[in-house]
Amino acid sequence: MIKGILNRYALVLETIAAAPCGLTLTEILHATGLPQGTIHRLITGLLDTGFIEPSDGRKVYVLGSRLLRILHLGTPTQVLDSLAAPVLQELVDRFKETAFLAALTDSAVQSVAMAVPSGKTQAYVQPGRVMPLHAAASAKAIFAYQDSAVVDGVLAGPLKKFTARSQIDKNGVRAELEQVRRDRFAACREELDPGIFSYACPVQLTERTIVAGLHDATNKISILLSSR
Repeated sequence: MIKGILNRYALVLETIAAAPCGLTLTEILHATGLPQGTIHRLITGLLDTGFIEPSDGRKVYVLGSRLLRILHLGTPTQVLDSLAAPVLQELVDRFKETAFLAALTDSAVQSVAMAVPSGKTQAYVQPGRVMPLHAAASAKAIFAYQDSAVVDGVLAGPLKKFTARSQIDKNGVRAELEQVRRDRFAACREELDPGIFSYACPVQLTERTIVAGLHDATNKISILLSSR
């Protein structure tokens, strides 16, 4: 019984995924061949879970932000590394500064891959380093576009004061994330490391999903990867 229901949900998701511009209820009905009452129940359930959503407020359904986030979180680190490598190197060649990739894994933003220019004065970002929500430009740029429940979960514990400039007031952090969404960039002004000023700009994969951002800094540049 459960297997049959799951197969029907999977059929609807596969049908919608094959149509990037979305499908109406009638189009899904014809494409799947399922009964109208069944389609109504399946669509309602998928909407409630965030696995699908209406496009631009119309009754045209596309894959939802929650499902897209799950798909992006499942991308292997090696794949992210290989995809980012030429972009990171291009940034290094252009700005003569360190470039790195940071990804959202579970509820933490971590550095994944890095490219470094020749020289000994540039900042170094250790792969696997956790970027704190309240102090790193990369984490701010990513978490600004996550669901409020995700942000609340990260802010549930105490916030570490890395430098004298670190923001540890949680309401202040939330206000800054709102500012990031308005300005379309995040800044770290010596909040994580002394002497380091950094800036991060989100880049969208689709109109609904924030998956990446270009990060520019006095001492470092990064590419950020995430999803909403």
